[in-house]
Amino acid sequence: MSAVTELKKAAEQLSPGDRWEFFVWLRETEDVRTHQLEELRRDLAIGVEQANRGDVVPLDMSAIRAKVHQRAKQSVTT
Repeated sequence: MSAVTELKKAAEQLSPGDRWEFFVWLRETEDVRTHQLEELRRDLAIGVEQANRGDVVPLDMSAIRAKVHQRAKQSVTT
């Protein structure tokens, strides 16, 4: 059994409050932060490469706001 599988099974046994605290702790660990930073750098490099090629579209702030509001509504209901 992998460590990830073991952690998932252990997390299922926790109370909702303890599970939340566990996931907050996990999200803030150095390994997770390093991984997230690497992903961000990779995504930024792709975006810069696309912009340098001229592969860009106009920024549609109305669509972005609508998407953010929709996500916020979903997170409140779940």
